[in-house]
Formats: sequence, structure tokens, C-alpha cells
Amino acid sequence: MDLVLATNFDDGLVQGLGDLPVSTLFGNFPVSLTGGGRPPRILPEIDAERFRTHVAAVHRTGRKFYATLNSADLGLREYAPGFGQAFLRDVDSLLDLGVDGFVVAVPLLVEMIHSAHPEVPITVSTFARIRTVTQAEYYLRMGADTLVLEEANRDFALLRGLVHRGARVEVLVNQTCLQGCPFRFHHLNTSSLASQPEYPCPALEYPIAECGWEMLRDPTRLVSAIFVRPEDLEVYEEAGVHRFKVSGRNRSTAWLLRAAQAYARRSYPGNLLDILSLVQVKAPLGFLRAAAGREGGGPEELVALRAAFSALEQVTIDNTAFPPGFLRRIAATDCEHLSCAECGYCGSVARKVVRVADRPLSEYTPPVDASLPSALLPYIGASPFSARTPLLPSGPAPLS
Repeated sequence: MDLVLATNFDDGLVQGLGDLPVSTLFGNFPVSLTGGGRPPRILPEIDAERFRTHVAAVHRTGRKFYATLNSADLGLREYAPGFGQAFLRDVDSLLDLGVDGFVVAVPLLVEMIHSAHPEVPITVSTFARIRTVTQAEYYLRMGADTLVLEEANRDFALLRGLVHRGARVEVLVNQTCLQGCPFRFHHLNTSSLASQPEYPCPALEYPIAECGWEMLRDPTRLVSAIFVRPEDLEVYEEAGVHRFKVSGRNRSTAWLLRAAQAYARRSYPGNLLDILSLVQVKAPLGFLRAAAGREGGGPEELVALRAAFSALEQVTIDNTAFPPGFLRRIAATDCEHLSCAECGYCGSVARKVVRVADRPLSEYTPPVDASLPSALLPYIGASPFSARTPLLPSGPAPLS
């Protein structure tokens, strides 16, 4: 087993890993020329010295550090004069800070890094949305060596095909994204642009609220989501996958260590949501409560939405109640070409493992009177992030 872990740039995280099988940590500055795939408002603000010190701490334990340059949308900056030189200066600056490799989504950036530094390993991000072996082959020919799967992490025919092709496959294990999420493309672009200079950073990524709304309407989607239980890693190993990514760059050190320990031990005998993201509920609810202010009021549509999202605040997933062979049953199902309503397996499991406010799912009532999440848009707004100045030692070159 080989774990790849998000970092919050706390050296205590590195020290707490001990002998856990974490080979690599990943992260970056909140804002960069190409962006790093997360809105900067949720990430720690760090300077070059903090970055260098943290990478050195990682290296002292024999581990590697990869920088995330994984935006899916460059905001057309790539067409501006001087972009290539500015990008490679950022790459050089990161290498000078001790970075061992890069996580990238846009093919252009893979080509540029590999051309300038053919010895530097490149991982293809989940933001590239790899869904076929043919698609993956393009990235491998460009110079990438590792492919991260998220949306397709339960497509075992694809996993086996990628392994057979010779790719090192990495599976993201602790996200709760919807199976076949229609909001994913919009979400990736929002996160990508929000982490680039001069673009606004929204107070809430709206597609997350859309995703959360679907879970409010049907909480069985919590089980059909694309997470991987620690107990099911062996199914991937049988397919030739031995590298697993644990996300959470915005999480506390205690949370990250708990998640890493659970996957390293291949077991978590508690609420599975202790180690999963569930950002679809937490982020909209946090925004709605902040919008209400101390009085807890606000516009009628926001009050209704706040009540709806609050209903899932106390949701739990009993990880000990899953049936034996849960993932093997899913692996044998053609989820890509079969309706969840027609199959019904994840729904039947959800009714056994999911509880809302310590009550069975059968007693949960979906919202009927609340406004649609689109009512949030006029209130979200977007403003420049507080740390929009260059953070790398040389700084990105100005583009005209």
C-alpha cells in the first residue's frame, strides 16, 4: 500500500505520520499563475519560507512532496504573450523550494514541464477526468507517469486496462461526490479559476450546493457516492492498484491523521463520514449560517434552504453495518450504463447504514418547501482573495 496525503502545511502533520505508509504529500500556495484546484479561501495562507520549511520536514522523513498545478481551466492565460516563460519560472521556483513532482490536469502544462524537466515525475490530476485507456495514453506519451482516478474509481475494467497499459494508477478514496455528477464540470472550472490571480473567489462554490441538494432529496446517494471504504482497498490491489490518495488540504491535522490511519489500517469502526469530505452539506450550511448573522434570520429563501441543509447535519454512516463484499458487488455491476433506480443495491445498503439525527433513513423526510439552490446565487457574490500578490520567490511574470 502506498498512501498519498493532502497537507495543510502543518509540520505536526508530518511528525504525526510516524511509520504510516504515506509516501507523498501534496499541496501548493493558495493562488498561483495556473491555479491549484481549490478555492484559496479554504486553504492556509503561506509564504515561500513556510513552504520551504514544510517540504524540508517532509523530506526528513523520507517522503516526497508534489505541488498541485492541477486547474482544468487556465482562463485563457495560456494564449497571452509570455505565459510559457512565466509558467516555467513558477515551476523552477517550486523545484528550488524542494518540490519533487507535480500534479497537473491540462495537457499543455504536462508537455511544458516534461520538456523543461524530463526527469521530474508528473501525476495527472482527477481534474483531467480520465475515463478511457485511450485518453490516458495521451498523457503517458506526453511524459506523465501516474494517473489519478476519482469519478471512475469504481470502473474496474478501466482500472485493469490502465494497469495493463503500464500506468501507475492512484485512486482518490475519501470524496463523497455524486456518482455520475452532472455538476462536476462546472465545479472544477470554478475551483480552477478561483485559485488564479485576478479572478474572484466566491464565498461558496455553487455546484457544491447543487450536489448537496441531490443528497437532501435522496440521502441514499451518500452510499452510491464515489468514496472507497478502508476495508475495500484489497479489491483495488487485486486489480493491480496499490496507490491511494487521501484528500483534505483544508482539514485539520487531527482529521488528516485520522483519515490516513484508517486507510493504513484498512479499517474504521465508526461513522464513515469522520474520514470522508461531505463538503456538499458542510459548505452550503456554513455559508447559509454565516449569511444569517447572529440573529439567524435572513431572506425567506435562505431560511428555507438553511433548514433543509440542517436536516443532514447530523447524518452518520455506520461503517460496521456494510454487508460483506459491498465493493465487489458494485464492481460486478455496470454502473455506467445502469440506472441506480433500476439496480437499487446502494439504496438497500443505505437504508441499513445511514441514519439522520440517530433515526433510520425510513423516517427522513426530503425537503418540499425549500427554494432551489439557485436562490443562493445572488447572495454568494465573489471578491478577490486577500493574498493575490505573487507568493513564489520570483513571482509570476506579468501577462499583457
